[in-house]
Amino acid sequence: MNCLIRIRQRYAGFAQSDKKLADFLLSQPDHARHLSSQQLASEAGVSQSSVVKFAQKIGFKASRH
Repeated sequence: MNCLIRIRQRYAGFAQSDKKLADFLLSQPDHARHLSSQQLASEAGVSQSSVVKFAQKIGFKASRH
């Protein structure tokens, strides 16, 4: 399943910081896909740990790169 669809389906249950990140991802998916987690956090106005936790919530496994 496409991650943007997962975000839309789960949006109502997200915490405020998750919604902030979700809004950024949904509004700028082509830009966001090229960002590191640190860059994404900075541009979306959330912490890097919030980005990692959000990714896990929508079904991605954590990785260390």
